[in-house]
Amino acid sequence: MTMPPSNIAEVIDIVGLRHIGGFFEASDYGLIEIYGPDARRFLQSQTTNDVFALPEYGCQFNSLLDRKAHIQSFFRLYRKHDSYRILIEKKQISATLEHLDKFRFADKVDFLDLTNSGKFFAVQGPMSRRLINSGFTGASKLEVFEHALSDAHLFECAVHILKCSLTGDDGYFMWLANADVPLFSNKFRAACKSCELTEIHANELNVARVEAGLLHFGVDFGAENFLPETGLEHDAASYTKGCFQGQEVLARVKSQGAPSRGVMGLMFAEGDKLSFALDSKIMLGSDEIGWMRSNVYSQSLNRTIAFAFLKRDFRVPDKLIDVVINGKTFSVQVVSLPFYRAETTAQRAQRLYEEAIDTYARHTDSSQKCVALLREALSLSPKYEDAYEALGVILSKSGEIEEAISLMKKLAELNPDSVMAHTNLSVFYVEKGLKDEAEEELAISMSIRMRMAAKQATDERKEQEEKAILRQKTLERMAMFKEVLTIDAEDLLANYGCGDCHVALGEFAEAIPLLEKTIALKPSYTVAYVALGAAFEGLLDLDKAKTIYQEGVAVASKRGDLMPMQEMQKRLALLQMKESTDKTS
Repeated sequence: MTMPPSNIAEVIDIVGLRHIGGFFEASDYGLIEIYGPDARRFLQSQTTNDVFALPEYGCQFNSLLDRKAHIQSFFRLYRKHDSYRILIEKKQISATLEHLDKFRFADKVDFLDLTNSGKFFAVQGPMSRRLINSGFTGASKLEVFEHALSDAHLFECAVHILKCSLTGDDGYFMWLANADVPLFSNKFRAACKSCELTEIHANELNVARVEAGLLHFGVDFGAENFLPETGLEHDAASYTKGCFQGQEVLARVKSQGAPSRGVMGLMFAEGDKLSFALDSKIMLGSDEIGWMRSNVYSQSLNRTIAFAFLKRDFRVPDKLIDVVINGKTFSVQVVSLPFYRAETTAQRAQRLYEEAIDTYARHTDSSQKCVALLREALSLSPKYEDAYEALGVILSKSGEIEEAISLMKKLAELNPDSVMAHTNLSVFYVEKGLKDEAEEELAISMSIRMRMAAKQATDERKEQEEKAILRQKTLERMAMFKEVLTIDAEDLLANYGCGDCHVALGEFAEAIPLLEKTIALKPSYTVAYVALGAAFEGLLDLDKAKTIYQEGVAVASKRGDLMPMQEMQKRLALLQMKESTDKTS
């Protein structure tokens, strides 16, 4: 499915995609296999990310650069044992293989383009796992969701299942050989219909991926860009792994702080349904401050949203500016990406579990619905212990004792120290009249309780000891910083270090003048804003804390200090949530 140029302002309803999900034939994607004794070392020397850190059956974003550190291709890299798979758009395959082959030299590594020998099908959205589970013969294979790459038999066909989201929600690509495509396609489409998944078209996918802040190679960035300009280096590059093509230039770009241009989100006025050509200039007065990239009308936000390359001084989250694009004036808000953040699978599983428990407590005749909710929760989170326990109990009360026992045995396998697994097994065995088995399980549960009580006491004692050690180390650090300050009261690191130590010790009033002086000495020292905001939070001066965090976010955004910026944004969000809760309570 080719991503269209993002200048289409057509109204698209993606509510179903967000709440249920959808599917499509991913005919524009291909698969490259990289194998051989030197595959791991070769990829480590050529790609931007740390291949040595990629776990078995794991996935990472990765890219190839030229000597000047410009991006040549961008892809997902998966590991299977000692071989690797690249999921990539077909239009990038030729250049990617040419680049890899150019630097192969004497390395014992081979590249296999599997694109023409098979085909990808994709499913996206909250119901993706239910769809995949429906394709297994017999019991579902929940363990496949623990990995980014799995080999399985799905709808009676051998498939590679690759975790891959193009919408910000849960998502999977399934690759299979051409010979199996007709059978798979029929069964897959029938299963999608049963799960109420609808086919996703290019425009819907485009809106969803822009909302999710997913930049598209060849549309939003390309060979003219450095990774730091896109913000993708945080997921696709390692600055500590050693040499690779373009590494020196990339490190130099990074060392200079925030690049002169970088991608941010733009939100237009509510209700605006607009369309801009790629590379449309963004003007502020007579100054060109940026260039438009993908832009769509988001029905969920009821406004046009866009990616834009902006100059450094204008990359300030939540900044409101009046700009001119194509001769027309627009009021836009600069935002950090993404515009839309989906529930994680763990969050969705917890919500379904809580809904099941609440429903069962209110309506004891709702066991069928509750069982369905809990099964869905387990499909999302196969190790969710509370869901196993609740499902077992509800099934036992519905007379499904054998399955209830099976679930508790599974829970005991997942967590041998689960008290409730053995306690419930004891109860279930009593219901079956298996007295000896019931007594044995009860004895096991009592043994676990006693062991856990002893462990808790030990852990509490250890925690207190660790706190005492940490406090002592903090006091020692603070004494060192104070000694420096007696020599030079203007020392930046000593002022910050001493203030940060006061925050760690809960001495918030003492921390504030030191941290304020740090910022006065160096207004771009972003970590000082984090500590100063925390100090005001500690004193319950939440308005002042918000002001400090907002100032810090603006500074960090201009400098490209991602970690301090994200920390302050998170704390701001928590403060705003607390304000909202206080107003409604």
